[in-house]
Amino acid sequence: MVFAIWLRMNLKESPVFEKVNDSNQPTAKPAPAGSMFQSKSFWLATGLRFGQAGNSGLIQTFLAGYLVQTLLFNKAIPTDALMISSILGFMTIPFLGWLSDKIGRRIPYIIMNTSAIVLAWPMLSIIVDKSYAPSTIMVALIVIHNCAVLGLFALENITMAEMFGCKNRFTRMAISKEIGGLIASGFGPILAGIFCTMTESWYPIAIMIMVYSVIGLISALKMPEVKDRDLSALEDAAEDQPRVVRAAQPSRSL
Repeated sequence: MVFAIWLRMNLKESPVFEKVNDSNQPTAKPAPAGSMFQSKSFWLATGLRFGQAGNSGLIQTFLAGYLVQTLLFNKAIPTDALMISSILGFMTIPFLGWLSDKIGRRIPYIIMNTSAIVLAWPMLSIIVDKSYAPSTIMVALIVIHNCAVLGLFALENITMAEMFGCKNRFTRMAISKEIGGLIASGFGPILAGIFCTMTESWYPIAIMIMVYSVIGLISALKMPEVKDRDLSALEDAAEDQPRVVRAAQPSRSL
């Protein structure tokens, strides 16, 4: 906490904020609080967050407990796998960040969500099967964790920041992150527990990971490319698309 306070006290404002703050232009009238719910960018950002946060709650929280408490796995298997996966994240997260700077935000998002959808079922079928060696189970857990959780996390913060205009960036980004995280990671493990108990199967976990990833994929397909977007732009990215204005047809005189 002391380090966080020190860091914030010595942290400079962003160049975009300083540019707007130093300008002599009159401050625009703040938009009504409810206007964010009419913003396409807000719901797209919430969908992106929904996919990552939902998968995080299922894999890092529910699945680890399910393996130990329900399937009676050695608790070291999910614990060590997630720890190793997090260490590998120190390489995969910067790599995906670098890649998104090169080719854009949408394509990596689409690739990672698609990978999570495709890998969810085969990886979960290995993870819950005691006939496999612990090392194989751990590798499967590491793969799905990096694709469905850490990979999306690497893209989330910078992409969501670029989705919004400078007038409401912090407010709308914070609320979209919290709404998506609260609903997806808050209710996800509860629903997974109910469905797994009802079906006496691991199928609901795989299905929910696929559903969360589909939501993220649809949001990525619908969102505009925000790489290199002007962060001083006032409008949100999805509302700031160029409009084609048709020239008026000359009237014909009789």
